[in-house]
Amino acid sequence: KMSMRLHTKRNNAMKMYGYNNGVSKAAKADDLARKAEYARGNFEFDVINGFRLIEKEYKTPKKTKREETREDFKKNVRPAFLKHIAETHADALRKLGISEASIARMKKGMSPNGFNVHHKQPIHGGGTNDFSNLIFMPIKPHDELHNVVISPQIQGKNIKDGVIIKMPWSDDMVWQRPERSREKTQSRPAVNPVLTAALKQNAARR
Repeated sequence: KMSMRLHTKRNNAMKMYGYNNGVSKAAKADDLARKAEYARGNFEFDVINGFRLIEKEYKTPKKTKREETREDFKKNVRPAFLKHIAETHADALRKLGISEASIARMKKGMSPNGFNVHHKQPIHGGGTNDFSNLIFMPIKPHDELHNVVISPQIQGKNIKDGVIIKMPWSDDMVWQRPERSREKTQSRPAVNPVLTAALKQNAARR
């Protein structure tokens, strides 16, 4: 009961200053407007996490074809690709922070924790398992390519017939960390001083 009362008081303090779960109505409106623009392929950037945006067709193959491609990737292509870059791109891997022990494991077809072999053009969008369509990179910036750029553009679209979208693209096989990598600049949300003061006042009254 005490926990519920504290939670209610905190929420009331947030609503007093136009906040809902710590996010202002204006910020929510801005976020919705931004997502609407992203859905149209209108981004305020042309490079994200070292990937430039280029126009490509996103066309979903039949389910059986996608499953075959994914299975081949898991069993054969990913281990072969990891071995290949460990043998031919060791310096780039070291620059990315991969240890000698992890490079040795990659030569056996095993991926280090926190990293992913990314399909530049997703299998779901007609991408192949060719090495030229693959890049080794950290999971966080990889997920942002999908969540921020690709997914908003294909949501609700007729992707079976194909749509032209802005695809994050790199010619590299090993990701190179840019100076302003979103992976490095993840930050905590800014603190609202007025809201903080209100919460402290409420806490002092309890």
